[in-house]
Amino acid sequence: MSTDVLSHFGVLDELIQVIYQGFDRFVVLSQVTESAWSIHLGLKGPEGRWWRGSWSTKHILNITNGVQSGQVLENFAEKLRTTFVNGDLTIGEWTEKDSDINLTFGPTTKLPLHMALKELSAAEAASHATAVLTEIALQAQSRKCQLNPLFSPRNVTVIAESSHANSASTLPSKPTPLGLSQVPVPAVNQAAERKIKALEAELARSKERPPTGNMISKPSTSSRPPKGASLANPNKKARKYQALEFESDED
Repeated sequence: MSTDVLSHFGVLDELIQVIYQGFDRFVVLSQVTESAWSIHLGLKGPEGRWWRGSWSTKHILNITNGVQSGQVLENFAEKLRTTFVNGDLTIGEWTEKDSDINLTFGPTTKLPLHMALKELSAAEAASHATAVLTEIALQAQSRKCQLNPLFSPRNVTVIAESSHANSASTLPSKPTPLGLSQVPVPAVNQAAERKIKALEAELARSKERPPTGNMISKPSTSSRPPKGASLANPNKKARKYQALEFESDED
């Protein structure tokens, strides 16, 4: 009968959780066998303390009021699993000197459940720790002895680059923006531009030509107004004034 009851508790097998309580940190391991559902609790620290507790078929049926329905047992086991995974756990009656404590499931609920835990001896604690490490090592062999089934940063980078390259190859290529020299220009504008460039080239050549002798010679006298021309208007001749003569009184 114990096998039939505990067969519905398979969801609680091989679970692990961490509990932070005050300045202490505990690790909780859940294991289901044919005879009981067991909990091992370890305290992180130099002493390496471990506790163990379990529920047999009798304990489980006492909680379910003797109901052995598969649906009831499965629902009960699933609720315990959800509480365990969500970390809704606490250590009851815990002090550093106490050897007997309990693990409380759902401490904030109306009907929390308690599993009594007894401290293991130093030899038992060391034996259990070795058994846990051996199980971890056996599971790591399928991952090429990698402790955690996580990708290394190098593999993540390679995978990211590969996926980026694949996605880039499947995406349609974006049109390359045209440069100023590639923008189509109407024929009229091109003709005007050619004329402007020709004028600029002619101007540049004229600046590069050395000055001729005529250009640096002194201004010719032809630029001066002709003799007898009006100074105000060189194109007109200057007016000539005849001196007035007055008759003498003697005449």
